[in-house]
Amino acid sequence: ILSEAMIMCASTPEKVEILNVPAGSVIGDRVTCKAYPGNPDAQLNPKKKVWETLAPDLKVNKEKVAEFRGEPLQIEGKGVLTSTTLSGVKIK
Repeated sequence: ILSEAMIMCASTPEKVEILNVPAGSVIGDRVTCKAYPGNPDAQLNPKKKVWETLAPDLKVNKEKVAEFRGEPLQIEGKGVLTSTTLSGVKIK
């Protein structure tokens, strides 16, 4: 199955909210976390369960900023990803 993108959402059992990207962002902009630099794999091996390993560390903090292991998710030079109304929740 060809997959070329991912939509990240702040999520509770009652509500799901697509994360907001910074103004000026365009399709294809890379979401990064400064504390964890690196290059993406060309293709994920489904047997390694990469997403399942990383997903529990993706959260929206109390200030509504998306984070990975407590560090903001951002688009370089444009700003951080945010939730409109949800805080203190998981990202799915």
